[in-house]
Amino acid sequence: MVFKLKKEELTINKQAIIEKLRISEDDIDEFNEIYEKCINIACPKYLFAKKEITAIDEDSVQIEGITIKSRIASKNMRNTGYAYPYVVTCGHEIYEFAHSISDPFVSYWIDHIMEQLLYLTMVKMKQHMKASYNLGKTATVNPGSTVDWPISGQSQLFALLSDEIKDTGIILTPSFLMLPNKSASGVVFVTEEDYMNCQDCKRKNCPNRRKEYIQSADDK
Repeated sequence: MVFKLKKEELTINKQAIIEKLRISEDDIDEFNEIYEKCINIACPKYLFAKKEITAIDEDSVQIEGITIKSRIASKNMRNTGYAYPYVVTCGHEIYEFAHSISDPFVSYWIDHIMEQLLYLTMVKMKQHMKASYNLGKTATVNPGSTVDWPISGQSQLFALLSDEIKDTGIILTPSFLMLPNKSASGVVFVTEEDYMNCQDCKRKNCPNRRKEYIQSADDK
């Protein structure tokens, strides 16, 4: 089932956005108007599911017949019987509105608003997932965010969520990017360890990095 955030749940920090974007007094009225339009138009959505881990070996994990070839995923999911794939999106409604705007400055404002809506929806989704399945401590792996599960892994993740994913409005491009671009996907699993994707990601200068890359034996 696809879940949609209600208007009263769209509680992003408007003042923080104004400060981060350095909106001037000359532009504040226009920004306020655009912000209100965005909130009225936006319909962020998320989808998650509980899936049984049906097989696992050193280099891969099979989730209800769909194989993820990743030693990192296999290692992390070895001691749990279930995986929880998800997708989250700011929604195609605000994405289409953003693409109707020709002013690059206004487009930049909307892009940042969409990003904040995505972060908010991610928090709501994880809260809902944990409450639904009575989950304790969890971690996440994401396609394209570790050294051995490339972005092409989106196809496996989308397959895990079957036909329901079309109701989110998310489209997967031939290069495995998601549209709307302010969308996210991953697989949550229960763990007692403090795992983060970042420790297995070599990407440099990432603005969202939360943990340093941990060099593996393959790097040496």
